Amino acid sequence: MEVEETAEGLTGLDVERRDMPRCVVDEEAVLLLVGHGGWVQCRIVELSVTGCRMSARERLSVGSEHRVEAAFKVRGVSFRFIGVTEWTDGGNQVGIRFVDMPARRRDALAEVLCEVEAENAVKREKLAAEERGAEERGAEERGEEDRVAEEWAAEEWAAEVRAAEERAAERSAREQPVWQAELKAVEKPRQVNEIHAVAEQNGPEPQQAALEPAVPPAAEAAWTGRRERRQQSRHEVDTSAVLLLINVGSRLQGRIVDLSLSGCRIRTEEKFPVGIYTQVETEFRLEGQPFRLGGVIQAVHDRDRHSVGIRFLDVSARKRAQVEQLIEEIEEMRARKAPAKPGEPGQGARAGQGPRSRRP
Repeated sequence: MEVEETAEGLTGLDVERRDMPRCVVDEEAVLLLVGHGGWVQCRIVELSVTGCRMSARERLSVGSEHRVEAAFKVRGVSFRFIGVTEWTDGGNQVGIRFVDMPARRRDALAEVLCEVEAENAVKREKLAAEERGAEERGAEERGEEDRVAEEWAAEEWAAEVRAAEERAAERSAREQPVWQAELKAVEKPRQVNEIHAVAEQNGPEPQQAALEPAVPPAAEAAWTGRRERRQQSRHEVDTSAVLLLINVGSRLQGRIVDLSLSGCRIRTEEKFPVGIYTQVETEFRLEGQPFRLGGVIQAVHDRDRHSVGIRFLDVSARKRAQVEQLIEEIEEMRARKAPAKPGEPGQGARAGQGPRSRRP
């Protein structure tokens, strides 16, 4: 029966029924159960001018509406009030409503509760400030970790680019004699054909001319020197290209505006989405020949990020020879199409080679 009454008391309890707000306290207290005799050691955990909540050290065997006396001390001020139990939880928790409270004691309790509530507000504000500070420090630490991770990723990528460049330089050094030999094998027939074309245009030469070498050493040295100077020069072209961003996995359409053995410059249709040191592959066709060359973004030229410079990496000797031969053919075609000024040498045969006179 006692438990049923306690449950009814707990169910009927409503915070809205409290006359005054309760302050959180934690003080030693004693509770006298009138009619049972003896004091029960407790701690007062909530307090208002109309009542309190206590936590006993032992199980309380009382129900609701039982007369009690509560004695406690708050902020050094002692209080002793008569009251009745409002509810119990069937264990050691009990809610007490004060009755027959003198006005003077009520005012004293109200003044003490104001001080307690002010102190609790300061504690709550301090705790909130500490929590905000902890959150801000955590955000700063996370931001620092992200910054360190980004710097580490950038350094790792730069190291990969440097390693790729070193591998390309080593491979180029190993394969240079091979592709130079291949290039000479391609150039020599073309030089002979050009000499034959000049001979057909100017007529038969004396028999002594046949004893001369097909390509004079000075001409061959000049031709080789010119080729060496043009290895790193850029030549204007205009052909469609596809730029593949390897790490991102996307493709950009554009046009190649200049080309050299070491790289090219591309004007993209869309805004270039990443920065320098991005690994790419460039696909294009020139003079009917398809090319696909790997490289890395060397520069982003304009503010609208539509023009990028690319440096080729790990180019094989065969592809390098093809690109060089193609560049020379483009320049020769452009030189033939350009109108020659009167009095300039080179109107007859090749530029830099004067016209030959026929012998009678």
